[in-house]
Amino acid sequence: MSTNDRANARALLADPAASFLQVQKSVVFLEKTEDGLNDVTLGLSSNVQVDRLALYLRRHALLAGVRLQVQVGLYDSVAQDVETFVQAGVDVLLVLPFFDNLMPAFEAQIAAGLDDAVIAAKGEELAERYRLVLAAAHPIPTVLIGQFHRTWPSAQPRQPDRVSAVLQTFQKMLAKVVAEATPAALFDMSGILTDVGLSAAIDRRFYAQAKAPYALPMLNEIGRRTAKATRAYGTYFYKVLALDCDNTLWGGVVGEDLVEGIKLSPFEYPGNVYWRAQQEFLGLERAGVILCLCTKNNPADVEEVLSRHPDMPIRSENLTLKKINWEDKSKNLRAIATELNVGLDSIVFLDDSSFELEGVQSQVPAVTVFQVPKALTEYPDVVGDIKALFLAGGVSAESSAKTQQYKQKAAAEALKAQFSSQEDYIASLELEVELSRNAEANVTRISELTQKSNQFNLTTRRYTQAEILAAMASEDREVYSLTVKDKFGSAGLTGVGVVRYEDDVVEVEAFLMSCRVIGRGVEFCIWPYIARDAARRGCSRLRGRFVRSAKNNLVEDFFDQLGLTSEENREGERTYVTSLATLEKQQSQWIKIHYAG
Repeated sequence: MSTNDRANARALLADPAASFLQVQKSVVFLEKTEDGLNDVTLGLSSNVQVDRLALYLRRHALLAGVRLQVQVGLYDSVAQDVETFVQAGVDVLLVLPFFDNLMPAFEAQIAAGLDDAVIAAKGEELAERYRLVLAAAHPIPTVLIGQFHRTWPSAQPRQPDRVSAVLQTFQKMLAKVVAEATPAALFDMSGILTDVGLSAAIDRRFYAQAKAPYALPMLNEIGRRTAKATRAYGTYFYKVLALDCDNTLWGGVVGEDLVEGIKLSPFEYPGNVYWRAQQEFLGLERAGVILCLCTKNNPADVEEVLSRHPDMPIRSENLTLKKINWEDKSKNLRAIATELNVGLDSIVFLDDSSFELEGVQSQVPAVTVFQVPKALTEYPDVVGDIKALFLAGGVSAESSAKTQQYKQKAAAEALKAQFSSQEDYIASLELEVELSRNAEANVTRISELTQKSNQFNLTTRRYTQAEILAAMASEDREVYSLTVKDKFGSAGLTGVGVVRYEDDVVEVEAFLMSCRVIGRGVEFCIWPYIARDAARRGCSRLRGRFVRSAKNNLVEDFFDQLGLTSEENREGERTYVTSLATLEKQQSQWIKIHYAG
């Protein structure tokens, strides 16, 4: 098939006006012909008929570069479905409870005066049901549970609506149950229903006749939101939001309109649109997204806005890097990636200029770009899409400390310039490492680090949370994690090692670190402790592998530096071995290690 055929099929997938049949043909065609797609399996369970949703899930997965296999469960058999999906090893579980089929005609019953005791009993029953479901689903890496929602509009628009109040009580119950079942998350069905509109979302005829309540617009939006809620099924992890300034953070051009003339009033259009966008960007920063400026401007003009404008929400302290100059923006984005030690594919860039964005796309295509729309009233939708890229899949507590850690790194770099030798500089940092073994509290961050780390990663093996938990529970494996801090603050959990014991050998299954702590000796300091643990289990040797990837040249000679002997070389892979006694003798002179053993 030609490139044009695939392009046409992709265009149809992206067209909101495409018919069910057009979407179906395009999905089948692209799943067969597209190269380089990530393969993901999703289990779908509901107490109503949702078979047609599978097509829309596949549609939006393809738009995100994923070939999604959807396993649709049995009708109203969520417990059995989950058992089946766990055995099948699905990557994602989506459960969509339709409340009217859990409590028939619940809106009419409640409006008619259903007894509070009956309502409370139903709440307890549902809470227990979903606790059991989520407990059974624990091995599945990503679990989404749909919120309860209304089926009919309120008939009492001028009075307090008891139905809404009762439904909110059930929502809080479900949210509490889901919150206790990390890494499960609530799926915003209420928000989808609001966006689509109740009359367009629910097909009451099909619900009455076939228990199939969701109309095609609702199914399509569920598919779209599912792709976002899983960060495109785990295929991307963005870290940096780089922002233009003029007509992006404020209305107007500061070099021409001066500080007093730019539009930023929270109470007047168009300033209120820009002001609201900045508030959303600050929310991203608080959640751990790194905010940077990448703008063609006079530095003094922008600094004056940051420091003096009374309505400017974003200030200098919110920005990790500021590239304010007249260089090509592609050059500045490369500099941001270099200075933060992140990949270009970790950066999202927002600008109002088509010219600038086309230049970035042609010169640094790995950067994801967004444009401020010409119709400014559509700007909140663009900001919402940006937020979804960063946050829809949730952020860990570790991720939310990210911005502060990068600022600490900048302070450390400034200190480094004051020392004549690397050894003196590292000694001055007062480094401490907390080494943990099989720490279940760290599972989320450990899994996240294995998914994100590319440069300092000896095997580039990825682990889900379920796989990390399984390794921790195994008799013949250990999972080590290390947290690093220095005089400037904590860098957080920045290293992971997974080892396997076999006879008298401890095999390094994975070893990886965040690049922000490399070069301080941390990568070498933990091996004496791993060696001692292995020796206690009767091992005498350690074996490690380096498996080449597109990005891990940095650690090509790591095992050589550690003192291991090359045992076998194959194309793209090397195996090393050493005695544990050799590793036990290695001690760091400037790093304090805390390890309970």
